Amino acid sequence: MDIATRIKNLPPYLFAEIEKKIEVARKNGRDIIDLGIGDPDLPTPEFIVQRLCSEATRPENHRYPSYRGLPAYREAAANWYAERFGVDFDPHREVVSLIGSKEGIAHFSWCLVNPGDIVLASSP
Repeated sequence: MDIATRIKNLPPYLFAEIEKKIEVARKNGRDIIDLGIGDPDLPTPEFIVQRLCSEATRPENHRYPSYRGLPAYREAAANWYAERFGVDFDPHREVVSLIGSKEGIAHFSWCLVNPGDIVLASSP
């Protein structure tokens, strides 16, 4: 079976490539501080684990939210930004629920940048 051309043309997943480089560096004795993927290096606090267990028993939590995210979640996010940073967002028009920050950052440019546009971006 032949793989579809669109799959063959996909570049390697960036964080898989970074993980390979980290592995090589560690094998060479380098001390690495990995800021690549948001994997926690400490156990989840017990009160969060207990709340998760409690919430998992509630039938209303046994479904996927809409593609826009739950309104209560978007409102809570907007309130958090208002309280923490003094920034006001309309939770119905300016807050989006994503499957992860990397996907949001990567797809953001697809919404605003056209082929041929020039983009200036920082390099960590």
